[in-house]
Amino acid sequence: MKSIKILIILILFFEGISSNTKIQGKLNIINGASAECVMNKFYTNTGWIQIEGEIGRNGIDGLYYKKDRNGIIKEVLVAESKWNTSRLGLSGKGKTIKQMSQRWILKTMDKLVKKLNDDTYKRIRELIINNQYRARLFRLKPVKSNAIQITIYKIKNKGKDMFDESLESKLRPISLSNPRNSFEKMILNSYNICRARYLNKYLGSVLRNAEINTLLKDNYIQKKDVFSIRVQMP
Repeated sequence: MKSIKILIILILFFEGISSNTKIQGKLNIINGASAECVMNKFYTNTGWIQIEGEIGRNGIDGLYYKKDRNGIIKEVLVAESKWNTSRLGLSGKGKTIKQMSQRWILKTMDKLVKKLNDDTYKRIRELIINNQYRARLFRLKPVKSNAIQITIYKIKNKGKDMFDESLESKLRPISLSNPRNSFEKMILNSYNICRARYLNKYLGSVLRNAEINTLLKDNYIQKKDVFSIRVQMP
């Protein structure tokens, strides 16, 4: 009897670990996707035209362009979004090619051109090859207890496999309960819409609408918040 009890405890323990791991993994996806979603709103709100930069779940988070009066693409912006303290990754043999380097970007562009055979992608690729593009790192981070902050970094020496990032702009923290102007309201509205969308997509099977709405009041949803809200709400 004692051994059966121990076995039951062990099963429950490992099921708990599995559940924790799954919840945390989904929250990582939700946070990352929400940061990307806000970034797209941020740039398209200032006149950039967004075009798909990903193949599946891999590729360029933000690929944008602007046209001149003749309808020719004249400017290209390549941006990568990161949530909280996430860092740019490394790829290639020996992990020597840094995410957002020119070679890394062109590998994705080659796949997009091959798959879509579209003149827009061909033109963007041409400008990137000639180093005629902007590269940015867009970071969305929770700060204090009820605010988020956007920080944008400029990618320096972007033609190299490894490069530096320099601070371009650091916006004031945006309160989740008290945005100060129309811009902050736009960002906050986008943030909440994005998070609600992905919470429903990835955790909708275990969370009700009321629970999701309660979680949205938090600037940094963690697995403990998910478990807590499921216990607290009737």
